[in-house]
Amino acid sequence: MTEDAIQLQQFVGKGDEDAFCRLVSRHFNLVYGTALRVTNRDAALAEDVAQTVFTDLARKARHLPRETILSGWLYQAARFSAAKAVRNEQRRRAREHKASLMQELAPESSPEWERLRPLLDAAIHRLNSKDRDAVLLHYFQQKSFREVGAILGLNDDAAQKRVSRALDKLRTILIRGGVGASISSLSTLLSAGTMPAAPAGLALSVAKSSLTRAAAMGPPSWTTVLIQNLASIKAKFAVAGFLVLLFGGSVTYLLYGARPVAEGAFTPVDLSAHYNAGLVKSWTRDYGNNDLAALGEGRHILKRVPFEIHGVIQLQGAEWKKRGYNFPESVEGIPVGAAGRRIHLLHANSAFDDPKGTTVARLVLHYSDGDESRFDIRQGNEVLDWWGWPRAPIKQPTDANTVVAWVGSNPAAEHQGAQVRLFDTAFVNPHPEKEIQSMDYTSAMTASAPFMVALTIEH
Repeated sequence: MTEDAIQLQQFVGKGDEDAFCRLVSRHFNLVYGTALRVTNRDAALAEDVAQTVFTDLARKARHLPRETILSGWLYQAARFSAAKAVRNEQRRRAREHKASLMQELAPESSPEWERLRPLLDAAIHRLNSKDRDAVLLHYFQQKSFREVGAILGLNDDAAQKRVSRALDKLRTILIRGGVGASISSLSTLLSAGTMPAAPAGLALSVAKSSLTRAAAMGPPSWTTVLIQNLASIKAKFAVAGFLVLLFGGSVTYLLYGARPVAEGAFTPVDLSAHYNAGLVKSWTRDYGNNDLAALGEGRHILKRVPFEIHGVIQLQGAEWKKRGYNFPESVEGIPVGAAGRRIHLLHANSAFDDPKGTTVARLVLHYSDGDESRFDIRQGNEVLDWWGWPRAPIKQPTDANTVVAWVGSNPAAEHQGAQVRLFDTAFVNPHPEKEIQSMDYTSAMTASAPFMVALTIEH
């Protein structure tokens, strides 16, 4: 057993608070450093995030699967908690009409690290869990390849190869996000920049406070534990089937209404290989602060449809092309590998409006038997500009299968009195029995420039 597993067992089985404090001390810099990056160096917010994460650990420790790599669990918990804290802070500041000023960069930070830092955690999140654990253990917690191997069940050479491959994948993701770096410089930057030292005594203070809060809050409810334990597909089907028989419609609502990510109902499509823009900064150089940061990355349930959101596929348009923007006119060969009755496209338009009814883009399905289906995306019907102007003549697309799925804001839109929004268009598949091998997303090269954020197949 690893040292983490032993101390978790001592805490869960014997209530050993000293064991829990040792766990917190060992992993505190990982959690605190992650929170600092995501909150843009807001130390007070990062401290709150660390408090939340370790309180959750104290409450949920007995329900963690034995094979859990604690570094990976804590990193994901810190990232999600920090993102939520940032969203809450932004809403609070908006309500109070206060200026939202970025904290000044530390003078000792290198320009390379400052380019990397805003994209780092989003890129790490896109690694698979094994690669992510390897990066976190080696670079964030400074563990040797031997120690990484011992935790992951690998020998020294295999651990070194795992870390090396993971670093190469991370570099590829960052390059697609617009930050280029060699393997050696990325390794150096990660080693030097990812682990800021927390204030002295803060880890022990958070550990003790977490234990107190966890005791006051009590263990997680059976519904929370149930949802967490539906991590494996077998468990999802077995438990869901039993509960539907036992409780009927109320549990159906619990599993689908409260958390409608049923693997048998929807398949989110992986777009990671095709993103050409991120969410946290404007992808059009002439428009600063024009982004989707308020949306946030990860799995979102929008109008009862699950979407995996990690970036933007921006297509070219005639006006953007005149301005010299280098966007593709078509993204082809998006792999799907699933059949379904409807294709949910989370998308919007940018740049300039075309007359209502103008086809601005097309979605092309390629079936495994060689057949194709094509869907037109028309201005005013299936899509509108992603800026929602209060006095716009058309408030919502007229297509019956298109809805406003998300509404948010960014500084550029707010300055003009507008909101930002995304639309979910559910295209009806004429051949639901056929496997969709791949898709193409193509601009019609009109004035406006369409973009896609996520794609989900409904079975």
